Amino acid sequence: MFRILVLTLLLGTGSAMALGPQDQLYENVAKELPHYVQDVDVSTLSHHQISSIYMIMYESRSAGDKQRAIRSVLGGQYSLRGLLFK
Repeated sequence: MFRILVLTLLLGTGSAMALGPQDQLYENVAKELPHYVQDVDVSTLSHHQISSIYMIMYESRSAGDKQRAIRSVLGGQYSLRGLLFK
């Protein structure tokens, strides 16, 4: 009985903890992204894009390099091709 209770508690807290870091990742990117690119709705981005953007934002690059790399991840109108061929 005690083992079942402990197992239930561990499984319950594990699933709740699994959502926490992902939410924090989205919040951090949503907060910092306007410093690099304007008018981007973070809720429309894939998890892969969010993860890539987060990694870029916290690398030791210049702000311009970060901005170019983030635009590349976003694609569309934010990429170099989108800027040149409107």
